[in-house]
Amino acid sequence: MDLMVEIQKKDNPFISDVDKVEIQIDNLPLDAAGRVKPETLHEARFSIYFLAALSLAEGKVTTENLTEEKLSSPEIEALRKKITTHGFFNICLSSHVKVHMKDGTIYEGQTSAPKGSSDNPLTAGELKDKFMITSGLSPGRAKKVIERVMELENVESAAEILSLIRQE
Repeated sequence: MDLMVEIQKKDNPFISDVDKVEIQIDNLPLDAAGRVKPETLHEARFSIYFLAALSLAEGKVTTENLTEEKLSSPEIEALRKKITTHGFFNICLSSHVKVHMKDGTIYEGQTSAPKGSSDNPLTAGELKDKFMITSGLSPGRAKKVIERVMELENVESAAEILSLIRQE
């Protein structure tokens, strides 16, 4: 999704002018997050199609825009339907994205190492944001878990953190 964010920030394509989007990605993440039409917010968190559409439309995926409203948004839905994926086996987990516009313009992005890999690690802030988005916890609860983990040396027992996760 980082490639979609980069394209949105660099080229700022009008979403209504997108003809199609092609994503070439390793089979591993495609198998894990290949849900084409997510029905719930939890499924959407793990749908390359939905997350790519949201990333391209808004230039970000955060707890603020990963919502039920966006899941049912006609604009995001229309864009999601224009996305195709092509899986391949690649140990490096590289990916390549092409956004084809109706006027023939093509915006492209490529990465040899996805964000979060050992070759392209997440910053502390990015890791916190990713946990907030993917944990399935309410934003308040996720923030409490992050706070406790960030001061792990002061935590008496892992049970303290686990109890925050289990309370929902």
